Amino acid sequence: MSPAIRFLLEDIVAYGSEAVETVGDRDAGAILADRLREHAVLRTVQIVGEAAAQILKARPEGIADLELRDAAGFRNVLVHGYAKVRMERVVVIVRQSLPPLIAGARTVLGEKIE
Repeated sequence: MSPAIRFLLEDIVAYGSEAVETVGDRDAGAILADRLREHAVLRTVQIVGEAAAQILKARPEGIADLELRDAAGFRNVLVHGYAKVRMERVVVIVRQSLPPLIAGARTVLGEKIE
């Protein structure tokens, strides 16, 4: 694995984990009531998507068992369609889609999954 791909996978793990932790058990309303938390969630999810997009740019075939295209696609929604983004949807993605992506990236990196 190239150092660049490793760096991007490490970003998926680090920023994805931060997004999951920042959302925690809060609902969309609680996140929206805390502007800094809202921005933290959106930015960390965006970084995960950008890392996924950069991996796909370098390796168009992707990496087995990682849903990189979904993450990259949602990054595009956050950046280009931000007026349409609903925090309820972001919370669902953080809770349902990020944990398997993080676990898969850890596996590819050879990290022990906690």
